[in-house]
Amino acid sequence: MSLVEDTYRAAVDAMTPAQKIARMLELNQWAQWNIERCITAERGPLSPEEMKWQVALWIYGHNPECRKLIEEHLDRVPTR
Repeated sequence: MSLVEDTYRAAVDAMTPAQKIARMLELNQWAQWNIERCITAERGPLSPEEMKWQVALWIYGHNPECRKLIEEHLDRVPTR
């Protein structure tokens, strides 16, 4: 392992479970924000409800069953 990886692993190992969960939530929020940025750049501003389903489609759209369910919800969301 590299010095950076060793240092990172030591820092994570030293975290309490609550700190690890908080870190996971921060990373999840950061990832969602980045997905929302990409969707907005592609499609323009969306309502919060439509954005929620577009993010879900981005994350789970490769699964045909999930895609079908998400698209059904998107069909019912009023657009801007």
